[in-house]
Amino acid sequence: MTQKKSGRRFEWMVLTCLLAVLAVPAQAALQASLDRYNIAMGDSVRLSLRSDDDSNPADADLSALQGLFEILQSSSNISTRIINGERSQTRELTLELTPRKEGSLVIPPFEVDGKRSEALAVTVGPEPTVQATDEVVIFEAEVDRSQVYVQGQVLLTLRVQQAVNLDSRSISELEISNAYVETLGQNSFQRTIDGRPWLVHEVRYALFPESSGELVIPAQTFSGRIASGRRTLFDTRPAGRLLRRRSEELVIPVLPRPASYPAATWLPSSNLTLEEQWSAPLDELRIGDSVTRTITITGEGLQGAQLPPIDGNSASGLRAYPDQPLINNVNGDKGVTGIRTDSLALVAVSDGVYELPALEIPWWDTESDSLQFARLPARRLTVLPSATPQGSTDPNVTSPQPITTPTGQSASSVAAGSNIWFYIATGCALGWIGTSLMWWRRSQQRAPQAAETPKASSTSPKLFDACKQNDPVLAREALRAWLRDQGHSGPIGDWLNTHNSPALSEAVEELDRCLYRGDSALDGDGHSWNGNALAAAVRALPKNTSKRQENNALPELYLSQ
Repeated sequence: MTQKKSGRRFEWMVLTCLLAVLAVPAQAALQASLDRYNIAMGDSVRLSLRSDDDSNPADADLSALQGLFEILQSSSNISTRIINGERSQTRELTLELTPRKEGSLVIPPFEVDGKRSEALAVTVGPEPTVQATDEVVIFEAEVDRSQVYVQGQVLLTLRVQQAVNLDSRSISELEISNAYVETLGQNSFQRTIDGRPWLVHEVRYALFPESSGELVIPAQTFSGRIASGRRTLFDTRPAGRLLRRRSEELVIPVLPRPASYPAATWLPSSNLTLEEQWSAPLDELRIGDSVTRTITITGEGLQGAQLPPIDGNSASGLRAYPDQPLINNVNGDKGVTGIRTDSLALVAVSDGVYELPALEIPWWDTESDSLQFARLPARRLTVLPSATPQGSTDPNVTSPQPITTPTGQSASSVAAGSNIWFYIATGCALGWIGTSLMWWRRSQQRAPQAAETPKASSTSPKLFDACKQNDPVLAREALRAWLRDQGHSGPIGDWLNTHNSPALSEAVEELDRCLYRGDSALDGDGHSWNGNALAAAVRALPKNTSKRQENNALPELYLSQ
């Protein structure tokens, strides 16, 4: 009894250790982020440390940070959410920082309760200058580059700097005729210039010129009122003096597509990457299995709609079913980042080794002004035969081997063994006669039932019900079950090859296309799947008595002479 208790205790200890090890990757990491990654001396920047568990970011050691930045203000926040009865808590520490020196600074990683954040890089430029020192409101427009390629990205920043409190701030709407305009967002921070504090508001845009030549950014207008207290509660007149400021008009040269660029989709980007994922190992596939290849292309400074579709490069022996692409735009400090994801379901119809060629997408590096290529290596798929191939025999039944007389054996020994083989042959003959009598008797008893055997197609009411309901998933399951009842346990493709029925092949192909596109309710053209074609093709099949013939056939006899 003591040994049993100690054994159970040991099992619990092992299980506890395993759960602890598996729980380590699930622990929420300490996340660090900045609201801006390009600032100037005197600017303020906001650093956030966030944890999704009981760890408190306020316990982080900030001594290494204080050597690079001055902490102007800090605040902590705790938020609790309850979703479907599950409670989650988020703790956040927010620090208002200002840099102590120029250059490329690295905010070191922080560690709390064994969790560690990532290091953050920020660029600090020189302190801005103010031309008119007597101004209390400055409005300006700024772009991130002096020239841009057609369909490339240029970032526009409209900046309001105020040394006084303003009410009713507004900026004119940006309108450019020959460019696509994407609003990235707004940001506010504090800035110190020559010891004078300023409040800064920025509105950022991503511009994509549609034709080469010149991109003209018209002058924009800012208006606001200097805040002042009202004289009475009932005084509704606008308070404060109205101020208006106009930015300068900006003209940016737009370069055409380089002549050296290949005959492919034009992709001017600061960085472009290709990634892929597979839903299953590529060396464990069998006939009839499907594997999904997901390819994601990410381009910085490009919209998702600019990214080209990606062909999964199917091969002979693999059927390809593409899914609808996912196209997204992510706005960040570097502007717009386009993301396109293409998924392709590959279905193995025959065994063998298949080579999917490498993928290569050209793109133009706007930073180095050179041609680059994003690549994915070639992939090899190994498709094994089906686990129960058609025509396979029972592994427990061994085929009889022919009887041969060993060479070098004397004639007397052969003559001595001939009597034994005579008795064996006589026994086999008697067994054959007995088996024939038993078969004849059973056939007489089952004759009325065999006469009433209907058509093969009428023996699958579940298949016809699924076709009538236009349910492709249920129809596929019913089709497989019906084939098993007919004695076919191999791939459906092998069964189709035994029937010269184009209508049946097309109906099954349409069913697979609907299922492997990832939407069981729609076909390849976006319409609801209709089971009438499959039902009609199955009804048109001739009467199938192969199963009954197989069950009633006599086993082959191997008689030795």
